[in-house]
This record gives sequence, C-alpha cells and structure tokens, in this order.
Amino acid sequence: MSKIHQRVLISDLCEILDLYMPKSQVEKVYQAYIIAATAHDGQYRKSGEAYVFHPLSVAMILADLQLDYYCIVAALLHDCIEDTSVTYEEIKLDFGSEIAHIVEGVSKLTGLEFHTTIDRQAQNFRKLFLAMSDDMRVMIIKLADRLHNMRTLDSMQRDKQLRIAKETVEIHAPIARRLGLNSIRVELDNLCFAIIHPFRHKVLASQIKKQYGNRTKVLKRIQDQLNTRLMKEELPEVDISGRRKQPCSIYKKMKNKNLKFNQVLDMYAFRVIVDDVAQCYQALGVIHNLYKPLPGKFKDYVALPKSNGYQSLHTILFGPNKIFIEVQIRSKDMHFVSEYGIAAHWHYKSDSSDSSELANNWLGSLLDIQQNSGTSVEFLEETKNDLFPSEVFVFTPGGDIIQLPYRATVLDFAYMVHTNIGHKTIKAKIDQVSAPISTHLHSGQTVEIITDDQAKPHSSWLQMAVTAKAKSAIKAHLKSQSASELIQLGEYLLSNALDYLTVDVEAISDEKWQTCLNELGCDSLEDMHLRIGLSEILVSVVLNKLQDGDKQYEVQNIRINSTRDKAINFAHCCYPIPGDKVSGILTNSKGMVMHRSNCPNLIRLKSKQAQSLTIDWQNDKNESFDVKVSIDVDNQRGALASVANMVSKLESNIEHIAVQEKDNSLKSLDLVINVKDSRHLYEITESLKALKFIQGVRRI
Repeated sequence: MSKIHQRVLISDLCEILDLYMPKSQVEKVYQAYIIAATAHDGQYRKSGEAYVFHPLSVAMILADLQLDYYCIVAALLHDCIEDTSVTYEEIKLDFGSEIAHIVEGVSKLTGLEFHTTIDRQAQNFRKLFLAMSDDMRVMIIKLADRLHNMRTLDSMQRDKQLRIAKETVEIHAPIARRLGLNSIRVELDNLCFAIIHPFRHKVLASQIKKQYGNRTKVLKRIQDQLNTRLMKEELPEVDISGRRKQPCSIYKKMKNKNLKFNQVLDMYAFRVIVDDVAQCYQALGVIHNLYKPLPGKFKDYVALPKSNGYQSLHTILFGPNKIFIEVQIRSKDMHFVSEYGIAAHWHYKSDSSDSSELANNWLGSLLDIQQNSGTSVEFLEETKNDLFPSEVFVFTPGGDIIQLPYRATVLDFAYMVHTNIGHKTIKAKIDQVSAPISTHLHSGQTVEIITDDQAKPHSSWLQMAVTAKAKSAIKAHLKSQSASELIQLGEYLLSNALDYLTVDVEAISDEKWQTCLNELGCDSLEDMHLRIGLSEILVSVVLNKLQDGDKQYEVQNIRINSTRDKAINFAHCCYPIPGDKVSGILTNSKGMVMHRSNCPNLIRLKSKQAQSLTIDWQNDKNESFDVKVSIDVDNQRGALASVANMVSKLESNIEHIAVQEKDNSLKSLDLVINVKDSRHLYEITESLKALKFIQGVRRI
C-alpha cells in the first residue's frame, strides 16, 4: 500500500520509538495506546476503519519527526477528551499535567451553539491559537492530525473533500510553513492540490515524471560534478542530494508568474549541506565557478532568514544540456531547523531553547490580534492575511531589521515597531526622503517614523494597512475612541439640558441617581451617558426620572460651544457651519449628526420620528469646518491656481476639488474648503467674486 493508505500498528510505532526513546518511555506510550484503544472501542471512521488507527497514524507522523515522549503520548490521546468518556483529570493522573494540558488544547469546542459552520471553525481556530500560546505542541499535533485526515480523505463525499482541502490550503498548510514544518507543509500542499485540481495534478505529475526520466543520467552527472569539485576545494564533508519539484509548487509558480511548463527554470533542485556558515559561502563560490549563475536569481536567506527561521543560500544555475538547476546551500544546523522548524525544540536531540523562539514574533502578533478582534470570524480572516507573506526586509535608523509582508506600508512598519508609535504616526523618512504613511516599502530601505502626540488613528488607515497586527490595533483604537466620544456626547447633552432648564444638579441625591440608573437598566453613569449618545435613551426620559412631582420635561433645544472630542458629525448633504440654523439628529451608531435646518434630508428624517434637537451653536474659534462651494470660472490658464492662492491667503484649505466643463468658455469648480464660520465663508466668497475671471460663486 502507499504511504497515504498504509495502516499503522502500535508495533510499527514502537519500532520507530525504540530508535531514540528510553525503554521506560516507550512502555508509557504503549500504555497510552491501550487507553486510547479502549476509549475509542466501537468507534469507526468514514472509511470503516477502527478509529484508534487515526491517533496511531498521527503519533507516527510525529515519530517520523522524532519528537519527544510528551508529543507522542498526547497525539495518541488527542481525541479522547472530545470523543470519549476519558477526562482531563484521568489523563493528568496517568500521564501528568503537561500531557493533559496539550490534549485539552487540541480538543475541539463542544457543547456550544454556533450560527454557521464558519462560526464553529473560527471559534475552534481561535482556541487553538490561544492554547498554542501556552504550548506550541498543540498546533504541531493538530497539523499532524490534519495531515492524516487529508491522507484518508477519499472516503468522504466530493463536497466535503473540497471544503476540507480548501480550509487546509488556506489555514493549516500556511501555518505549517510559518512554523517551519517543511515535510508536513509540502505533503499538505500536494494533497490539497490533488483534490482541488485533480486533472491539473495528474497532467503535471505525468509531465514531471516524463521529463525527469529523460534526464536522469544528466542529473546524476551534475551531482557527481558538484561533489567532485567541492571535495577538491577542501570541503570533503559535504552532503549533496537531488530532488525534483512537486506538482503543487510548479503549478503555483506557473500561475503566479504566468509561465508555461517548459518556462519553469528550477524544475530540478540539489541540496548541499556543509558544516558552517563560512563553508556555505565558500561552496557558493565554487558552484558558481562550475556552472554559470542566472543574474537576479540568487537569494541569501542566511543573512536575512525567513519568518519561520529558515536559512539557506538559493541560486539558479545554467547546467549542461540547457538544463536549469536550483542549488540550495545550508549548514547542518540550518538543515536541522529547515526540516523540523518549531518542532526542533521537542526533537530528542535538542538541548537548546533557541529553536522555540522561531515563531515567537508571529505568535506574539497573533495574540495582539485576538485581543483586539471583536469576533472569532474576524480573528480568522485577519490571521489569514498574515499567513501568506512574501517577505520585505527594511531597516530602522538603528540598523535593526524589520520583516514585513509584500506591499506593507509605512503604517505597517510603525505598528510593527510598537502599537503606540503606530497610533501617533504622521509620516516617515525613507532613506532620508519624506514619505506619507501610505507608501509601500521595499527591501533594503531605511525607515524613520515621524510621530505627533496629537495624531490618532483614522478609519481611512484601515485601507492603508496590510498586516493583521496593524489593522487589529487600528480597529481596537477606533472602537475605544468611538465609545469615549459617545460617552462625552451623552454627558454633554444631559448636563446641557439640565443647565438649560435651570435644574440644580447638586440638589439631586445619589439615591435619586441610582434609582434612575436602575429604572433605565444602566450599570453606571458612563453606561447611561453612552446610551444617551447612541440615542437609546432620550435625555427627556432621564430628566423626568430625576425630577420630583408630575411635571414632564421635553428637551427640544441644546447649546453647543465645541464639537471636539464628542461624537458629533456633520452631514455631507448640506455641510453645516457655525452661523447656520442647525438641528441635530441622534443616531444609534454615529452619535449626533448635524444638518442645516432647511436640509431636505433633515426634514425626511424628522418625518420618520428620528430624535432631533434644535442647536444653538456657539463655535470654538480654534475649530474649522468643511463647506462646499461651486465656482464658475472662465476657461483660461492659471484660473485654478489663482483660486487656490486666494483661498490660502484667506486662511482656508481646499480639501477636495472636482472640475466640470460647462461649455468651451466656462468651467465649474466644486470645492470643499474649511472655514471657521459663516462670516469666514462670506469673506472668502466675496473675495473670489472680485476676481475678473470668476463668473459666479455659490454655496451648495
């Protein structure tokens, strides 16, 4: 039988474990198998096979990686808590708290109701990452579990095969790559490719086999020449192995680079393993002297490792018989990490903790994301974005390397340095040249972030950010800021109404406030202010509950002196400014939205019983507001520049401009400018009318 369908027995597992585990630990593994077999007795998989062969196969996958006793036992028991009567306490009693904790981390969510399959998968995914933050072995076992499920997927219906394969290629295979579990990642990728694109897989596999068969002798000659030349250069301990690329990796390259099969250059690859870093570069020089390298096809992952810790020198060579070959050169330590990734920490040979830090930066960013994500589905979607990075390496002014995904911006860089720096970013210097926060970064650039204590995240930043860490931090800040501003608005509306009705706030007892809160179902004054700001509670209702007697108040007017730091927005249908007659509509999402009193949208909203207030607006002189004007100008050179110059002289800025051709001699300029009040607007419009080439100015 093939590897994919071969049944694993406990004797097979113990035979592998005997090669590297003490006899006492192998005996405990056998004890775990007996418990698993007893617990799963009577349970069968879709294929009709006894269920216990699944945890046995998962344990064998990890044994092939030569992982430690704790991983193997936890793999055998990983479905017991979820699918059998075995409890956490029983596993802890028999095998200790460490194994019990790993098994609990792998167990799926049970006993919860989910609205959709997506909700269930997302919740489960989030739980795995939280468990992984305590013990990375949780995810290693889960990946081995998924690998065996993919190997035995042919017993499922086609629609389930596709769903599981797509989930695997979107989540599990990229995680395996991120954690450096290369053997698991490669097999997952190829199994998914064969299921999602069966015909393409069949054709490519046939083509690869045919081409490789035709060139076997040439490839053997290349390997012998590499070995002979390296030995001559005093590199006698070199290990050289050849391999052919898998259908999945060739298909990805063809698709991403729009290539035909015969245009894929690195169809064949040789791996050269030497003793240390110095010998890596020595071997590179020797090999480049033997075969000509292709310009622009050299990658140095030794100096700049990948995010999962992978290190190697990659070069593509022009070999004999017009064959392009890829050569990967790495040290023995690098090869160990490339094969085992994060699992190297639990390899029986490992006595170092360095390998456990391979994914710490990524995992740390995921923990930030999960704390800031509102729902599990949101966390899943944001994490997906971080699973497919093409690395960009940029430098801080101090020379530290910051690794970012492809198309990352200045904003992503700032948040990668520190969340608080990201929040305060206003621009950057890239190689000493000023650049906006939306600028895409490229490898080798040096980036200096310029901050301002008055700066704060804006919703538009979500369109600029690429990394999940930046996006989740921006969203969290916006949510927090929005709640704070709504609370301030609610407090302002209530206190303003009390002042307007000359109610003595000091005379209202604490008991009266508490009774009011209880009757309104509010936990605190802040909660009540928030709900007032959201228009969930009317100010008049609060006033009436605070008053003694039968007198009923109805709040219809409010005085506003400043709109800063309150959830007050200005309708873009009419652009109200101080000096206009205005009304405010209280909404359940944006706080108060101000309209000019003659705005058709305001009249329509009032007819729908929206809560509205007439506003006495006394503006703060330090604030400015957007207003829209239309200007008819003669169609002549320099007209727009003259308008912009006049607006600037009168201490205003143009925020937006749209130009329309009215006829051959006339243009219409629609401008959004900022002004302090209606008097400031009048000054600007009158000054513009005085220009000879302007035929008319009107407010829209």
